[in-house]
Amino acid sequence: MPAVVVFDCFDTLVLSRPLPGAEHFTACVADALALDPRQAGEVVETVLGAVLTAMSDPSALQPPTLGLLETALRERGERREQVDLERALWQGLGCEDPGQYTLCEPIAEAMGRVAAAGHTVRLMSNCYLPGTLMRRLLQGLDVPEVYERALFTADGGPKKPDPRAFRLIGQGAFEQRVMVGDSGELDIEPARALGWDTVRVNPAEPDPAELLALLEL
Repeated sequence: MPAVVVFDCFDTLVLSRPLPGAEHFTACVADALALDPRQAGEVVETVLGAVLTAMSDPSALQPPTLGLLETALRERGERREQVDLERALWQGLGCEDPGQYTLCEPIAEAMGRVAAAGHTVRLMSNCYLPGTLMRRLLQGLDVPEVYERALFTADGGPKKPDPRAFRLIGQGAFEQRVMVGDSGELDIEPARALGWDTVRVNPAEPDPAELLALLEL
C-alpha cells in the first residue's frame, strides 16, 4: 500500500545560508512599508520576539507571521496592504539575495521518484515565511510540484516537534508514514515516537539512498 512521505524543507529539500540579521530585516521593513527606522525596528522586534518565544516552547502554537506584522503596524497607527506585508517578509528573510536558498537536488530528485511510484508526498516546515511565500520560494527553486499538502508553521498552529503537527500532516489511511529531515530533535525523534519510519538527511552530504531503499525504489 502506498505510504505518505513527509519532507522537511530547510536543510533537507532546500539548503539555506544563515538568515539575515535583525538589522537587515529592519531595513527591508522600513523600505517596503515606508516606515521610519525607529518604527521599523519596533515592528521587527515585536514580530521576531513573538515568533522566537513560541519557537522556544515545543508545545506552543506558532502565531501567524502576517498576523503579527499586521497587528504590530496597527498598534502604531499604520495599515498596509497584504502585498506590501509580503514584500517586506520576502525581502527581510533574504529571498531576493542570490544564493540565500538553493535546491538540494538529490533530495528533490528522490521526492519526484517517490511521487512517481504512487506514494503521497507532503511537506512540513518550521518557518517564518507564510505559505504563499513558501510556495513561491519553492517554485522559484524548481522544487518538484508533486507534494499533495503542506504544513507551513508561519501560517499559525503547531510546529515540530509537537506531535500535533505530525498528526496533522500525516492524516489519512496510510499503513506507512515516513519522515525525511535533517534534525534529530525536530524531525526524527518525534516522528519515530509516533511509530513513523524515519530517514535522516545530512545537508552537507545529502544522499537519498536510505529513503529509496526503505520504499524499495
